[in-house]
Amino acid sequence: MNKFFFYGTLRSIPILETVIGHKSDYLEFIPSFAPRSELRLVINEIFPVIVFNDSYEGVHGTLVKGLNGEDINRILFFEDVEFTPQQLDIEINGEIEQASYFSQQGVRPSDDPWSFDEWQQKDERLSVVTAELWMELYGKYSAEEADRYWNDVKQTALKKYQSELIKIG
Repeated sequence: MNKFFFYGTLRSIPILETVIGHKSDYLEFIPSFAPRSELRLVINEIFPVIVFNDSYEGVHGTLVKGLNGEDINRILFFEDVEFTPQQLDIEINGEIEQASYFSQQGVRPSDDPWSFDEWQQKDERLSVVTAELWMELYGKYSAEEADRYWNDVKQTALKKYQSELIKIG
């Protein structure tokens, strides 16, 4: 199935284009909703995980159609060993449709909610820098092998991001 429900950082066009390595103008983006879910900040990270419970209101996201095989391989690498594709029923204009989404595998959700809009204002640029550095490992390492470099990538990205701020400031 070549339909993915993105609920977190991959909803950001700059992040998605960094991950797939090119423009996304051939893709179809459809606002969608995952009922009985909410987003939580992953412990020690700035990205979310989706969690499910019948008492949760639901999560707005984006259904993306048209990703090619290489796009999906790059997204799988980006999601690393911590998330794995699963199937999910989502709502689009009141209709139910099934799509793939990335389910937590090796991450721990915090009790803190995660907001796409707040992340976009506060952390999107840092996340783009981090994604650029992370995706440099694509094709050189498997996701499992690259995982050991994650903390180094985050530290390097933060330094690069801070130096960008100094140049702008």
